[in-house]
Amino acid sequence: MERKALLITIQNSKDNPRELYNKEMEIRALLNTLDVNVAFHLPLGIKEENPNTYIGPGQAEEAAKIASEMGTDTLVINAFISPRQQKNLEKIFRIPVMDREAVILNIFSENAHSKEAMLQIEKANAEYLRPRLIGRIVNLEQQRGGVRGSKGSGERLIELDRRRLEKRITELEKELKDIEKIRKTQKKDRIKSSIFSFALLGYTNAGKSSILNALTGANVLAEDKLFATLDTTTRKLRLKNGEYVLLSDTVGFIEDLPHRLISAFSSTLSEALDANALIIVQDLESPKSYDNFITTVNTIKELNAEDRIKLLVLNKADKEADNFNTIRLKNYGIPYVVTSVKENYGLDELMEKLEEIADENRTEIVLKGSLDGLLFSQIRKEDHIVSTKYTDDALYIKIKTKKASVAYYESLLNR
Repeated sequence: MERKALLITIQNSKDNPRELYNKEMEIRALLNTLDVNVAFHLPLGIKEENPNTYIGPGQAEEAAKIASEMGTDTLVINAFISPRQQKNLEKIFRIPVMDREAVILNIFSENAHSKEAMLQIEKANAEYLRPRLIGRIVNLEQQRGGVRGSKGSGERLIELDRRRLEKRITELEKELKDIEKIRKTQKKDRIKSSIFSFALLGYTNAGKSSILNALTGANVLAEDKLFATLDTTTRKLRLKNGEYVLLSDTVGFIEDLPHRLISAFSSTLSEALDANALIIVQDLESPKSYDNFITTVNTIKELNAEDRIKLLVLNKADKEADNFNTIRLKNYGIPYVVTSVKENYGLDELMEKLEEIADENRTEIVLKGSLDGLLFSQIRKEDHIVSTKYTDDALYIKIKTKKASVAYYESLLNR
């Protein structure tokens, strides 16, 4: 059933009208993903954060009256609030309170599908809930005047819940470490592999999944909702020259992503960042297209992968809304291609760009000798065979492969 929410956004003197509008549109988009209807939007200005209620106590009382009159069942505040602030606001409003982190956690919970993603989100949820247990359960015995010094049933239940959460967090950390070990082994195998790899990165809902589907024929969920994709999905793509490459779709970026969620998905994202080339996909429809692009670039810089950004895809060209932003994106200094998956526009040029990037990072070598069946099978699977030549004493195969794979092949032949 759709929820009705009172939405509170925070204003300060540093925000200009456009920034305030963008903040409101972003949180509305997040709530739309959760099927939460904003029944009333209340922008509030605060000089400083109140330690007890975040907004001023008088503001909270007035807002609670509006929430009651509008019949809302949820309060959403577009800020990160403390457990104490959330508890006090719930006492005033008498309805559940969600801050920005809770909204994003709920979205991630609904959209996690792989075992690792579900474990990561469960852990993040447990860490979020742990400090919020106190005060969320009414201590009935204390209200009735229980024995001084004894623990009421509510307090005992809180302690029991906290112990269960802490035990579960420990279990989840162990399971995630086991998965990380498997990933490291798979990473070693990928390094040995000579197939070239691309990763699609960008702001959430930029169209990365749609591009993966259009180029590879994959059937990855592509919805017009934020964070529709959480798991890294990789598909093999055949370029026009016959070479095969890998193309990965990744979880989208967003401003002010909660720290615990960045940590939760760092391992999943690192898998994509191991790609040979990174492609930033930017949605031209967004009024914040340039700002979102900068958020993406800065995130990649923080992950020390800026040197692998090779292409900018300016997507949704059929809905281009802000020409000034588009000009800024085109002049940023990264090679770009303009596309529209909906209109089937620019995809051929995108394929050509991918071929150019892969070709720049490949080299031709000749393998000479007696190749065993396993190695020959790997070459046929992962590399582009230019020519083959048989002689009385050896087989010569000219292949185009990743530069990093040359030493690997030579070491196998020289054993």
